[in-house]
Amino acid sequence: MTASSVRVGQKAPDFELPDENMKNHKLSDYRGKKTILAFFPAAESPVCTAEMCALRDSLDELRDYGAQVLGISVDGPFANKFFVQNRHLNFPVLSDFARKTIKKYGIVMKKLANMDGYNAAKRSVFILDEQGKVRYKWVSDNPLVEPNYAEIKAHLKKGA
Repeated sequence: MTASSVRVGQKAPDFELPDENMKNHKLSDYRGKKTILAFFPAAESPVCTAEMCALRDSLDELRDYGAQVLGISVDGPFANKFFVQNRHLNFPVLSDFARKTIKKYGIVMKKLANMDGYNAAKRSVFILDEQGKVRYKWVSDNPLVEPNYAEIKAHLKKGA
């Protein structure tokens, strides 16, 4: 699957990534429920912290709409574990340390913080339906912009 092929209506590319406790998660294991994939550039950075905490704080409402959340960054599992514990995150945060998943989804942000060779995830949200098809896609080229949480909730509320 090429990076440019992830579009609304298509099946989301599968992946297998470790969480903050080194437990592997396959996207295909989440079928049967709506899934929010929240890609973020860097754990503990100010905007990423705000985004993940906003998802944490609205998790009960998101679950009421039948959705589950997976946070994904290129940070290693150890950094993600600190992030999860420090921010009391209540959903898995997965490590795309090899950067294969962000390539599959076409959301590679080159030169994060103007550092040559440091490629991270663009801040992105994908909502998948129960069959694993992309029903909503939001990708920002600006790492300082947070997603529109009201839009995400409205999309879930209407049935993704």
